[in-house]
Amino acid sequence: MPSDVTSAPPGTLPLRRRLSFRLALATGVGAGAILLAGGIWNTRLQREQQTHLIRDSAARSAETILRSTREAMRRDEPEEVSLILEAIGAQDGIERIRIFDKQGRITTSTLPDEVATLVDKSAEQCFVCHRADEPLERLAGPDRVRTFRRDDGSRVLGIVAPIRNEPDCSTADCHAHPAEQQVLGVLDVQLSLGQVDDGLLASELQLGGSLLLTVGAVLVLAGWLTWRMVLQPVRRLTVAADGVAAGDLSTVVPVTSRDELGLLAESWNGMVARLRAARDELEDWSHALEQRVEEKTEQLESAHRNMLVVEKMASLGQLSATVAHEINNPLAGIGTYARLLRRRLERGGSARGPAAADGEPDAAQILQLIDAEAARCGGIVRNLLQFSRTTGSRFARESLPPLLERCVLLVRHQAELQGVAIDLELADDLPPVECDASQIQQMVLALAINAVEAMPAGGTLTLGARRGADPGEVVLSVRDTGNGIAPEDQHRIFEPFFTTKLSGTGSGLGLPVVYGIVRRHRGCIEVDSRPGAGTTFTVSLPRAQPSGVEERAHEQVLAP
Repeated sequence: MPSDVTSAPPGTLPLRRRLSFRLALATGVGAGAILLAGGIWNTRLQREQQTHLIRDSAARSAETILRSTREAMRRDEPEEVSLILEAIGAQDGIERIRIFDKQGRITTSTLPDEVATLVDKSAEQCFVCHRADEPLERLAGPDRVRTFRRDDGSRVLGIVAPIRNEPDCSTADCHAHPAEQQVLGVLDVQLSLGQVDDGLLASELQLGGSLLLTVGAVLVLAGWLTWRMVLQPVRRLTVAADGVAAGDLSTVVPVTSRDELGLLAESWNGMVARLRAARDELEDWSHALEQRVEEKTEQLESAHRNMLVVEKMASLGQLSATVAHEINNPLAGIGTYARLLRRRLERGGSARGPAAADGEPDAAQILQLIDAEAARCGGIVRNLLQFSRTTGSRFARESLPPLLERCVLLVRHQAELQGVAIDLELADDLPPVECDASQIQQMVLALAINAVEAMPAGGTLTLGARRGADPGEVVLSVRDTGNGIAPEDQHRIFEPFFTTKLSGTGSGLGLPVVYGIVRRHRGCIEVDSRPGAGTTFTVSLPRAQPSGVEERAHEQVLAP
């Protein structure tokens, strides 16, 4: 995880992604919603309670008016009833008081202009009683009270109280109402709700202000508690995590509580302590391993140098045997011609005297042959010394054909003993190569000797040199017609001490040394071999080495 979410310090996060902002926002919205719902419910409850109280008060007021005017009505004194209504209607909060008969004609009112007028039965204040075909004889308590608005928008509470035809009224001599008429008229009392609405508005405003202050206080308290109990510990953990990610394992998170975050901080400190101990242990192991690697590297280098010396000595021993066989032939000829010349001198003959038999060479020819064979011996010894030298050598431009011819001269006798023919395939336009001639000769000779040993029943050894496909390369090839290399062994032939020869006949160091020489010359070597069809080693060498390259001829690099 990679993931698309990247870590960043809390201070660099956008505001909408900060935990403090989101917690404060969620807490504020939640608290505000709860408080708002509570405030609305409380306001509605208070409004209903106030309305209920006003209704009860209005009902008592209507009952009081009825009781106050009962005696005057029983005596049929409308002037006294009007005076009582005017006295009561003058009180603050009473809009008007009126009495109208069963037909809806206003008989008495605190507003003189509407006396003797008919009430609109479809009006809001009359609809409750006259919603049926016949007016209701009795009204339930809630139906007697109604609230409506005036033209200016203010609310008015109206309550109607029926004026009943009581027995002491229907039997009086002054009244002509039959006893079966239950309702003589209606008392309508209208109270202004302006003060009540103003009080409710002030209460709602006060409640709204208290609500805002409460929400603000809740937000501040929630923010402080969130920062103190959540965000601050989380920030310390985040800073510690960034330090651990940067490799600093010395950071310790202070434990300031025993809650979940405190336990998390303790677990974090324990984890970092274990990581620090593990890192220290790994560093100790790393230092110990480095020391062991250095020791083993020194031992391997020492063994490598010793191995190279052994391989060099083995190669020199093998070359010495080859050179010994090669020198025997010219030395035998020199000895034969020297004895022939001595017998002639002992017989007293001259260089071309009678002592010389027919067909025998004269003294000059004998001396010429002796000189040629001695020169041949000297050339063989010089090639051997050139191969075996261990002095430092710089890369120089060398012609490859003379180098390959010296290799052929050194391996020719061994090849003749095993019936192996040697062919040279040299291109005419072969350019010189910047190389260490002794190492290249050692490489070619090692490949040639391996090729001869791979043809115990005879065959053909071909040494070739040509231009490569890249104009900056020259290709050397050593090809034999011997037994070949098994496919499962081809990937291991450059490993040190690996050999396919019989036990005791090979050290397994020849091809690794060849590989090292090729690598030192910035070249590459390839092998193509099929069992029973022979083997071909192809070496590609650059014509020029990078500037500053200088190696010692006796240093070798083994194959991996």
